[in-house]
Order: sequence, then structure tokens, then C-alpha cells
Amino acid sequence: MPTDENPPFDLFDPFQTQNLWRRAAGWRKESPVIRLPSGHVYVARWADCWEVLRDPGTFANGNGFKAVEMPEEERMLGEMDHPRHSRLRRIMRGSFDKRSVETERPFARAEAKRIVESWVPGSSLDLVAQYTDAISNLVSFHLMGFPLEDSAQIVDWVRDLLHSEWPVTNRTDRGDGLAGAFPEFAAYLDGLVDARRSEDAPDDLVSRLVRSELEGGALTPTVLRSLTAHIVLGGISTTTNLLANLLLRILQTPDLHSQLRAEPTLIDAAIEESLRLDPPVLFVMRVCRRATTLSGFDIAEGDSVLVGIASANRDEAIYDAPDTYRLDRGLPRHLSFSGGAHHCIGAGLARLVAREAIGAFVERFDHGEIRLTPDFAYEGVPVFLENGPVRLDVELAAKSSDRRSAK
Repeated sequence: MPTDENPPFDLFDPFQTQNLWRRAAGWRKESPVIRLPSGHVYVARWADCWEVLRDPGTFANGNGFKAVEMPEEERMLGEMDHPRHSRLRRIMRGSFDKRSVETERPFARAEAKRIVESWVPGSSLDLVAQYTDAISNLVSFHLMGFPLEDSAQIVDWVRDLLHSEWPVTNRTDRGDGLAGAFPEFAAYLDGLVDARRSEDAPDDLVSRLVRSELEGGALTPTVLRSLTAHIVLGGISTTTNLLANLLLRILQTPDLHSQLRAEPTLIDAAIEESLRLDPPVLFVMRVCRRATTLSGFDIAEGDSVLVGIASANRDEAIYDAPDTYRLDRGLPRHLSFSGGAHHCIGAGLARLVAREAIGAFVERFDHGEIRLTPDFAYEGVPVFLENGPVRLDVELAAKSSDRRSAK
């Protein structure tokens, strides 16, 4: 029962959603499927979450987190159901398969090293603005064929969008939909699409989307805009938060910093454990399409169901010492990239960017050569379903060992 020390859970309060660990542990123990004051059904245990994710017939993706019925053409990939979702995902999948993603590694590695080596000893900077945002989006834009010189402007547009009411209402006071609410960003995406209609257009993701067909016809300008926006938004909400969370842990844990610098082969394990313990996205939403029961809890047709990624990733039935950060857990079994038919299409790219960004960071700096500023205070991103610091203010020592790679 809620008390003054344990108030009712407010799904739309980022401070509560980003600090739900103790509350979620209680749910897993006492009421693993629970109806929140908002009316949403929250699923806390790993097994139940996986049950929801693997059954898109019962638990559909619907509108994602939109509180309004979305026009079909304006839906992003994560806001679609079968068969439209399956057909459009198949079109995009070729640009995100293992082979295609791997071709981005040299660019990601070079850009990560370029950025960290540009920082001046004795200076101060914000790692979110000047590293995690930069590297994750440079690689995404390179894959998509966006002009890299526009990356800062695109990130500004996306930040404004994500921190507005648009992710829930599909509108702002400027207008409805992406084109109405953020006309400059929409016009920019439309311009990139139009430029790919020429015969000599480069063979990049946007060009392949322009050449694709759905149900016997070309993709409409609105669909093309929504799909390209989906990839850009995913880079901000997933890869940036992943990098920022892990960099914060490295900066606060000298032994981890030293261990990853001495044994860079452990970076992959460090990334997976960060994804598990500090997931970039806290939960995803599904809509129940037919009445069912989950762990003895009745879920009605039309109920909004939250797959509690952050809770499932700390399920005591799955993980030993679930609240402890460890590098020896073996193959990943977390749900941070969702699962089933809607498993994050950019998961491979996010992992590659994280691997190169963290690798460049620990190679360039030893513990103590870069540190959080004395007045640093953690502040979470102002988005209720995301998890990561809005800033990472650091200062560089006056001199560093500067272990640049000879490669």
C-alpha cells in the first residue's frame, strides 16, 4: 500500500521511473504483474516479460507510447504491427545485418579516436554533448548517408523532439505529426529523400528505402520520412544512453577503468553488463489484443502492458547478485533491446559503436587522467521511459600518457 515514503508510482515522472529499482524488486517478489495508478499493467519478472515479447498476436505493438491513434503512414517501425511491420522491417534489415554493420567499424574507430585525441589536457567538457551524442550519431548518419557536417543540427532537432510532448501526443503547439510539430526537421528529412531519387544517388540506406516497394507501390514520402526519423531517434535514445551510462560507471569505478584499459577484450562484457544493469530504455509498451492471464493476473483486451525491461534485467530468478555489476556473466540474456518480432533492429550497430567508443576512451586515458568535475551532480534525461545522464561534466589532467595506437 502506498505511503508517504512510498507514493503511488507515476509512470510519466522521469525521477520515479529512473529510480524504480527498490520498488521493482518488491513487485517481482509480491506482485509480478501489477496495475499502476495510470491504468497500465506493469510486468516485472523476466519470464513474464519474455512471454509478452514473444507473443505479438496477443500483445501488439500498436501505437508504441503514443496516447493517440496514429495515422498508418506516420507510424515508425516500433509503432507498427504485423503484417506491415514485418514487410517494412524486411526492407530495412539489409542495412542492419551483421555484414552491413561491420562495414561501419573502421569509420566508428577512426571517429572515436579523432574525438578523444582532440580534447586538450587541462580542459573541461561534457562527455554527453561532445562524445556520446557525437560518435553515436556520426556512425548512424554515415550508415544512412546523411551529410556528416549536419550532425550537430540534427542532434539539436532530435533532442528538442524527444524532450517535448510529441513522443506521447504526436503533436506540439506548432502542429500535428512530425511535419507539423517539427517542420524544419521534417523538411530536412524530406530533402534527403528527394536527393536520393536521382539515378546517380549513392547506395546508402535512404537510397535503398527510396527504391523499395510496399504492397506493389513505392513508399510514400510520409512513410520514408517516418522510417528515416526512426533510425535517427533510435541512435539518441539507445546508443547515447548506453555510452553515457557505461562511461559514468567507468569514471566512478577506478578498478573497472584500469581493468578495461589493461584487458580491452573485456569491453564487450562491460557493454552487456551495462545494458543489463543500466538499460537505456526502461520499458516498452504493448497493447493486449485478446483477454489473457499472466502469472495469475487477468489482462483485458485493450489494456496497455508495460514490459519492465529494467526490472526483468535484475530478476533474482535469472541472475546471481542481480544488483551487482560483473564481467563474468557469460552470454547476454538481458532484454535491453526488447525481443521477439520487435527486437531492436539497430542493436548490432549500437554494440559496435559502444565497443569502439569505449575502446578509444580507455586507450587514450588512464584512471585519473580524466575525471568527473568536483561539482558534478547526476541528472537523468527528462524522458520518462529512458535512462541515462543528461550531462557528464569532466576535466582532463594537465598531462596524459597519451597512449595512441600505432595502427
